[in-house]
Amino acid sequence: MLFCFIPVTVFSQVSYNFETGSSHGWIQSIDNRWAADSTGPIMGKYSLHHTYDNSETGSDQIGTRLKRLHPESGTTSWSFKIRYGADPSSSNNWAVFLTADNDPSEMHPGGKINGYAMGVDLAGYDDTLRLWKVREGGISTVKSLPVNWQTDIGTATAARIDVERSAAGEWNMKVSYNSVVRTASCTDPDLFSVHWFGVCYKYTSTRDRLLWIDDISVDGFFEDTDDGPAIIKAYPAGRSMLEVFFDRDLTPFSALTGNFECLPSSGMPVSVTADESRKLRIIFPGNLPNKTPCTIVAKNICDADSICADNVSFEFTPAFAGPGDILISEIMADPLPPVSLPAKEYLEIKNATGYGYSLNSWKLITGTENSIFPDSFIGPGESEILCSVSDTGLFSVYGHVIGLKSFPALTDEGRTLVITDDLGNMIHWVSYSRGWYGDKLKSEGGWSLEIIDTGYPFFGEGNWRASVSPEGGTPGKTNSVSGNNPDKIFKGITNVFPTDSLTLIVIFSESVGDPGKLINLAGIGGTGIDSIISCNYTGMEFKAVAEKPFRKGKVYTFKIRAGLTDRAGNSPLRESFRFGIPEAPAVNEIVFNELLFNPLPGDADYIELFNNSDRVFDANRLYLVSLNDETADTSEPVVLSDTGRCILPGAYYTVTTSRDAIINRYYSNADTDIYEVSGLPSMPDDKGHLILLNAKAEKTDEVVYNEKMHFQLLSGFEGVSLEKIRPGFFSPDIKNWHSASEFSGWGTPGMINSAYTEMTGNGNAVVFSSNRISPDNDGNEDVLVIDLSLTGNSNVVTILVFDEYGSIVRKLVRNFYCSDKLSVVWDGTADNASVVDAGIYVILISVYDETGKTVKWKKACAVIR
Repeated sequence: MLFCFIPVTVFSQVSYNFETGSSHGWIQSIDNRWAADSTGPIMGKYSLHHTYDNSETGSDQIGTRLKRLHPESGTTSWSFKIRYGADPSSSNNWAVFLTADNDPSEMHPGGKINGYAMGVDLAGYDDTLRLWKVREGGISTVKSLPVNWQTDIGTATAARIDVERSAAGEWNMKVSYNSVVRTASCTDPDLFSVHWFGVCYKYTSTRDRLLWIDDISVDGFFEDTDDGPAIIKAYPAGRSMLEVFFDRDLTPFSALTGNFECLPSSGMPVSVTADESRKLRIIFPGNLPNKTPCTIVAKNICDADSICADNVSFEFTPAFAGPGDILISEIMADPLPPVSLPAKEYLEIKNATGYGYSLNSWKLITGTENSIFPDSFIGPGESEILCSVSDTGLFSVYGHVIGLKSFPALTDEGRTLVITDDLGNMIHWVSYSRGWYGDKLKSEGGWSLEIIDTGYPFFGEGNWRASVSPEGGTPGKTNSVSGNNPDKIFKGITNVFPTDSLTLIVIFSESVGDPGKLINLAGIGGTGIDSIISCNYTGMEFKAVAEKPFRKGKVYTFKIRAGLTDRAGNSPLRESFRFGIPEAPAVNEIVFNELLFNPLPGDADYIELFNNSDRVFDANRLYLVSLNDETADTSEPVVLSDTGRCILPGAYYTVTTSRDAIINRYYSNADTDIYEVSGLPSMPDDKGHLILLNAKAEKTDEVVYNEKMHFQLLSGFEGVSLEKIRPGFFSPDIKNWHSASEFSGWGTPGMINSAYTEMTGNGNAVVFSSNRISPDNDGNEDVLVIDLSLTGNSNVVTILVFDEYGSIVRKLVRNFYCSDKLSVVWDGTADNASVVDAGIYVILISVYDETGKTVKWKKACAVIR
């Protein structure tokens, strides 16, 4: 009966004075950073000392297990002596974790840890000694002691700290130094799992090796049984590799393959190795299940004291990131001039899932640069700040930091950033640009770009904005622009271009959800597809190989059937795209068709071309230049596209430096035929001279424009484009151009011109586009087109316009030499450029042909005002 009254726990003590010169029983977050050292001991011959000379900023932790300590069963006391040889600050500080529920690798602000710590400047920088509560890595003050470590204790004095906690959560603290005693009391009943006692030391490169601790004791109620070794942590170090951590040193024969099993079964391990005395690395023949709960079971394992355990189990969930699980959530590409943050570039990545992931050997890829992640971990929902190793100290005050030895340059204008896992699988990518800021001032520097809705990681432009934080960015925090912003549109195919007679490059507006489906859903009219492979990590660009060669002079259609979506599940709006084998254009086969050279303030110029042939041309092999007529100098050539792009027969092709501005300004537009280029040739507002060249620098068309070509009754010409009356008309002839109509919105980029007048072939030698003209720039019968179909190839033409009194009001052409075809435009103006009065006008056409005969036609046209 006496044994029935023996308690489960007994009062006991854990103590260390390090006089053996050994730190046995202590585990370090990184090996060989601490030692029981004889350099400047606090007392006796040895103290536990940070001994690592680090050339970089660092944070090192060390701890020891508190086996089966039960603070809820009675009073627990902690005592230790500590000396810090530097002035504390936000970058140089220490904390002693009295209780912690995780091992030393997590004993730092932001770590996966809960517990209580005594320390200075663990958060903040006022040098006050405090009792801190750490919950899920977040830090809050429980009680401030009346001690300023820098001014009261200094760098040469060792202080003794005694802490006592009752079972009810009443805390009493005492600090003794230089015959001075300071005390403080408080109540905080929270109690997390108690597994570890440890030290966290954060330092800059010149403040390492300056922390000593000694004469450590922990008194309290400890469970008076020992069930043998226990698993304290297990996480995957690869698809088929598991690292298992134990609470004590194991005997070598514990590391046998037959001693371990992972359920649901991944097969018997093929190898078990002891990386450390308490850590085993287990490799299985098959992959661990992804994001599925598993249990590792250990049989017949023994510690160094020959205390053994059987069927020790630990449940864990292996997780391997897929596309979008980890995403780039903030980009500081241009930190100068700084607003409040450090004047250094950084990225922020966020874990958008409920699982933690090892980032060891992951890569940040920018162009040809590969930046490799160190051995690091990102927890569920956590964020990590990526920066150069040399800048980690600057950003550590904002949250978790991962320093990359070769952090890439984040160019101000933009670039593509890709994150891959250790196997090279794409996890996330973003191709940012300066235009994403949505704020011209902020785009000039000092402000970060932040993603709005992390639920749509592959929704690019439209899901990013300039930070609205007063600091200029939010590294390590929730984004200041965070909100609901679903991706609802997938534009679909944006380009299909043949690189040779069998191979196509196919580009989508966004990443497709399952690239493997593409081969089964794609087709080409007239031939089949032999293969489709991805060109890069983005899932937007693919190379397709046709079964049969494409022929010149034929237009093909690449099409996808229903079933392909973007990563947000949206079906494509554009499911087909036409293409052909490009050829070199000759003179007048591709021509100027519309010009905006005097845009409204804040808008951009644009140039529209028209394929006036039955052949296909490549915009990447066409160039624009401007000519200075006074000096005969030309500008640098501007290519029409930075990638191969087909201009099909009868197609319009518009280029501008601000596509969005043009689309928003001119509602009569075809946005699929408007393309943005980095620059255009000089286009002065009053007059200019533009030339279109092919790849051999041969002129295919040119136009000399001036503002007098506009309809002169307009109140102003800003924002009004000049349009060809017919695309095939001779571009240098100013009579073939007219102002875009008000009805069309003053411009028609990518569309048929509002001034367009169709040819009506009825077999007659002289054909008028209409029998009336209303020169009011409303887009309806603003001009009269006179089409002549003559005989022979040598004709001299004169066309005169008479009013009803017989007076000549306009000489349209006089003694103009032409072949058998001629089109002449009258815009309703007199020779002095004024608009004629309303009435009936007679147009006299005289033709002197190659036989010496003169033929005349007289036709009437009404002018309506």
